Amino acid sequence: MKRKAKPPSAILTGDWHIRGDIPVCRTDDYLKTQKKKIETILSLSKKYECPILIAGDVGHRPIWGDRLLNQTIEILQDASIITIAGQHDLPHHRVDRWKEGGLGVLDKSLEYFTVLEEKLIDSVDISDMFNIFPYSYSKKIKTKIQTNSDRNVALCHMMVIKSQKDKLWKGQEAHSAKWYLKKYPCYDLIVTGDNHQSFAVEYEGRWLVNTGSIMRNTANQIDHRPSVYIWYAEDNRVERAYLPIEEGVISRDHIEIQEQRDKRIESFVNRLKETEELGLSFEKNIEEFFKTNQTEKQVIEKIWRSVNG
Repeated sequence: MKRKAKPPSAILTGDWHIRGDIPVCRTDDYLKTQKKKIETILSLSKKYECPILIAGDVGHRPIWGDRLLNQTIEILQDASIITIAGQHDLPHHRVDRWKEGGLGVLDKSLEYFTVLEEKLIDSVDISDMFNIFPYSYSKKIKTKIQTNSDRNVALCHMMVIKSQKDKLWKGQEAHSAKWYLKKYPCYDLIVTGDNHQSFAVEYEGRWLVNTGSIMRNTANQIDHRPSVYIWYAEDNRVERAYLPIEEGVISRDHIEIQEQRDKRIESFVNRLKETEELGLSFEKNIEEFFKTNQTEKQVIEKIWRSVNG
């Protein structure tokens, strides 16, 4: 007789960055796409009858406009969501003020939307198989915990990289997924947000899942595949589920325009340096040019930085 598979225990996600404006790199109907992404995640939660765990940065900014709040409340009306606060959710990046922002409004307005603070949450309200230990932005993970549950989950908002070969920029100081799994063996699952890349790393039967962003908000995310992870608590297993995307909606035009503009400014500065007018210093030449030519303030500032740098 074939053993019946246990249903999933949670949908793992993070870095939703819900926003009402459109990133400069997007050429599609971004707000419609954002809504579709969220609805896809909600449908998975409904299909498997399990909660959605969000590893922080639900919103792109701490203070939401009324229109965006009302739209989001309508979408999330019946969704079972458990989240923590990321730095984008916090006024002035202060974790003690999360209730003052959009996250606080969602927590107060939605029956099944819960923002966890730094305390042990009784897993009976979530599942009979796991406890969640919440670590919002700036909170340190505890190395010793007390629990009677079969599985222990650390829900964190902190910068984690897949490995030391996967640094986001030269000189970045960040610990790898395996480093955290070795340092915190008391957790069967560590779910992290902040790094917008998606990856899952296993070590001795335990997992660290960095969910990645559900939207592509910058041109350098052109190859990013937004996804969520489906977690099975019984055997501590994760599966990646990709979210739908549309090809050809990420543009680099704004970057190329800026690069061309910078080159023109550099060329202009070099020409000024090569020009000598009797009785005028180099700086005077620049000042005279600005007096007789309408020049944007941003361009003027860049030129002076180039001259003085």
